[in-house]
Amino acid sequence: MKLPKKLLNLLILIVLAGCTTEPVTQQIPTPKKEGITFKNTVVSLTFDDGDADNYLIRPILAENNIPATFYVVSGFTDSDGYMTEEQLRGLYEDGNEIGGHTLSHTKLTDVRGDELKKEVCDDRANLLAYGFEVNSFAFPYGHYDEEARQIVIECGYSNARTVTDGPDTVPPGDAYALQAMPYIVSDSDFSKMFRYVTGVEQEGGGWVIFVFHHVCDQCDQ
Repeated sequence: MKLPKKLLNLLILIVLAGCTTEPVTQQIPTPKKEGITFKNTVVSLTFDDGDADNYLIRPILAENNIPATFYVVSGFTDSDGYMTEEQLRGLYEDGNEIGGHTLSHTKLTDVRGDELKKEVCDDRANLLAYGFEVNSFAFPYGHYDEEARQIVIECGYSNARTVTDGPDTVPPGDAYALQAMPYIVSDSDFSKMFRYVTGVEQEGGGWVIFVFHHVCDQCDQ
């Protein structure tokens, strides 16, 4: 399957504008390249769930030296429709970040106590066992409350991403509630994504976090 054109265009934009998955406590200057620059603006690509079709993006990221973050539901790894441990390891070896996304993609506001801790901590333990350095977490569906936030901290994560209210600031106001742009879906064409970035720049800069799910032609997310 070829890479969808709008995602390829976005990757070209990121090559020119700059992208980072460095620790959230560091402010990374946007690399300057001839033709286009964005002042005080950082763009990050994040992919949720560990779907098998996400692996299609690997060669494009590698060819253009773009790191992305893949938030993985470790309980689904190696199952039908999801990436294998070997594929995740290949992405990681390329310099991409592997983050946690719970053990079974559970909405964390629906579970409490030991079950909540199992979803978050066991997921991270699985990814650590694969040999990954695991610092970042994404709340499934973006839902969290104070107990869920505290468990993420106790399980050893240094940051957590939501799915609303973006862009965020650099550095972020709350490292455990990173604010992302609206989901990239079927009608999120290149011009719309480009406007997200230029709009942030025009407002003085910030952190544009894009959230992708499937990598495909004619799919909803």
